[in-house]
Amino acid sequence: MKAFVSAQMTPEGLDQLRTYVDEIKFGGWGATGKKLTPEELVQEAYDCDILVICYEEINDYVLDHLPNLKFIACSRSGVENVDRAAVRRHSVPVSYSPGRNANAVAELAVGLMICAMRHIPKTFHYIASQQWDRVPWDIAGNTSFKTFDGFELYGKTVGFVGYGAIARRVAHLLSGFDVKVIAYDPYIRQWPDDGSVTPVGWEELFRTADIISLHCKLTDDTRGIVDAAALGLMKPTAVLVNTARGALVDEDALCRALADHQIACAALDVQIHEPMEHDSPFLQLDNIILTPHIGGASRDIIAQQTRILLEDIDAFFKQGKPIHVVQ
Repeated sequence: MKAFVSAQMTPEGLDQLRTYVDEIKFGGWGATGKKLTPEELVQEAYDCDILVICYEEINDYVLDHLPNLKFIACSRSGVENVDRAAVRRHSVPVSYSPGRNANAVAELAVGLMICAMRHIPKTFHYIASQQWDRVPWDIAGNTSFKTFDGFELYGKTVGFVGYGAIARRVAHLLSGFDVKVIAYDPYIRQWPDDGSVTPVGWEELFRTADIISLHCKLTDDTRGIVDAAALGLMKPTAVLVNTARGALVDEDALCRALADHQIACAALDVQIHEPMEHDSPFLQLDNIILTPHIGGASRDIIAQQTRILLEDIDAFFKQGKPIHVVQ
């Protein structure tokens, strides 16, 4: 039995995979940093029984042209690269890796909140560009104390749009800041009963939260869900944080809200166009923080996704079905 691996895995994880297969072929993202096209994937993995992939697309072409294929394990938690209908047509089990980057994204979300509330990126810019005359180091005049005064997290209300694994991790990390946590998620039937979060309606969340953090999936129903109407409900001192998907936000409406100081700040790790366009109007704003989709840029994730991949590989070989199945 042969496996083709394009996902990043630890050496120990690969050793465990070798207990199930006679040969491992490497290529694609994990080996070269380049995602394979469906045609390239078929060419490199033609005689393989198992695929352990990351970003490679799984569609009818791939499934039609890999005659020995029995199982696909994907190292991602979001599987936009998998054509679910094609998988169902071919009856090939596909697993995914839920929560593999939950902690990394959650930590970045908290970091962006603090950066936005305390103006950390802006203050670094002034120091790095040697604009000390704008923030004299004395107790009179236009001091840094006055120029960059912000807000503490302590006592604030943090609102989550979506309350899955990442949002719950963010809430846990914020517990030491003594914040109030509220959340909107119409898909949750059973909320935690420990008082850690208060479920609220959409309008109440946007009206009352000091920080709104987006953690929902991008679907036809959620595309552009944070629009002009939603932004119009927010406090003028409120901050919007997005570490989920750029298309959840109407970016034109957000630009207007920031330019008019309708809200205080936005911190975005994701945008609709990635990489960002050179003429993006976001770049003209001084009340926005932008990072280039680094939520999952943690070296620790390789070990975490390897663990989840092997859980599913073990389950497939021992029980005939992976644990985390793409439906």
